Amino acid sequence: MNLTKLRYVVAVDRQSAITAAARALNVTQSAVTKAVADVEQDLGTALFERHARGVTATAAGREFIDRAARILADMDQLVADVDAGRESREQVLRIGISSSSLEGLMSRAIWALVGAHPEVRVQMRGAPFETAMQLFRQGDLDALVGPARPLMAETGVRCDPLPALVAQFYVRRGHPLVGKDVTATDVANFPLIVPEMTGPYADPIQDLMQKVDGDPARRLHIMEDFTMAAGVIERSEAIGVVVDSYARSRQFRSRFDVLDYGVQEPLPMAVAYRSSGRQSRALGWFRKAVQAFPPTSGAQMP
Repeated sequence: MNLTKLRYVVAVDRQSAITAAARALNVTQSAVTKAVADVEQDLGTALFERHARGVTATAAGREFIDRAARILADMDQLVADVDAGRESREQVLRIGISSSSLEGLMSRAIWALVGAHPEVRVQMRGAPFETAMQLFRQGDLDALVGPARPLMAETGVRCDPLPALVAQFYVRRGHPLVGKDVTATDVANFPLIVPEMTGPYADPIQDLMQKVDGDPARRLHIMEDFTMAAGVIERSEAIGVVVDSYARSRQFRSRFDVLDYGVQEPLPMAVAYRSSGRQSRALGWFRKAVQAFPPTSGAQMP
C-alpha cells in the first residue's frame, strides 16, 4: 500500500474534509479523493462516512487510520534518524597527508577549516604514500593530499591540483657542509634522515644512494615525524629533508641552513577524493581551505 495515499487518508481524517486536506497537503482535491477511494478499495471497506459538512471515520476506518498514523510517524522518525546520522557522519572529515613529515604544513588549512566551520571534526593522519593509498582505497580516508601523478592514475578519483613540492636538504647551523658546493658523496658522509624509503618521495633519495660506494643505508634514519627529525638534526651532524616553502620561513632559518644541493625536481601535488557518491559539505569546505592554504606554498609549522 502506498505511503503517500496513507498520508492523504490521515490528512482527511484530521481535517474532517477532503477539500481542507487537499489544501493542507498542497495537492488537488481529486488526488485526495482518488487516494481515499483506492485505499478503501484495497481494504474492501469504507473508511469515511460522507455528509454535507465533511467526513467522519467509520468504526473500521478509525482503527485503520489510527494504526496508519502510527506507521507514518514511525517512518518519519526513521527518516529523521537516518538524516541525523548522515549529518553527524558528514561532520567527521578523515584527511590523509603523505608523507607524514608534511602533516605540520597542513596547519593553516586546518585552522581555516575549523575556524570557519567549528562543527567539523577533523581526523588527520599522516602516513607513507603506499600506506596512505591503501587507507584511501579502502574508504578509511575522505581526502588524501599527496603526489599528483599516482593519485590521478587511480580509478574513481578526482584531484584538485596543488602547488608543486620542492624538497631541500637541511642541516643545523654551523654544519660542516654549509656554504659549500655539496655532492652526493658529501651527503653520504653524514647520517641522513628521511620520512620514508618507498613511493614518489623516496625516489630521489634512492637515486642518490645508488651513486655512493659501499652500503649507503648504514647511516640512514627513517623518521616520519618532522619535529622528531628536526630535533635530531639540530643536535647532530645529520642531514634531513625539508619542503622549500617552509625552508624559506624565518622560523626555520633561525635554527637551520639549507644545503646547496637539489634533492629533486618539483613534485606536482594534489588533494584526491572519490568521484562517486554524494560529497559532504565538510569535504567541500576542506577542498577550499587547502587551495587557499596549500602545504607546499607559504607553509609554516605551528
